Amino acid sequence: MANQLKLEDILAAMNDTARKNYALTELLAQAFSAFVVSTDNKKAVADFIKSTSSSEQMADAHKHAQTALLKILDSVEVIPTQKH
Repeated sequence: MANQLKLEDILAAMNDTARKNYALTELLAQAFSAFVVSTDNKKAVADFIKSTSSSEQMADAHKHAQTALLKILDSVEVIPTQKH
């Protein structure tokens, strides 16, 4: 059975996939937050995020997602463009 995968290889592939998915999710949250801030909807979206909920089984994960998204939203600032 020379074609059998090693556990380390499987875990490394899963880790790589999880990291890439996290990075994509974080980038999407940053882009979304930049759009929200630039359209002056930060408070409305933050209030909406705070009001959301999930099933009991997902409560901890949902709370983590709320906290992360609110933190990203709060970190975004619009940089005024300079006129020449």
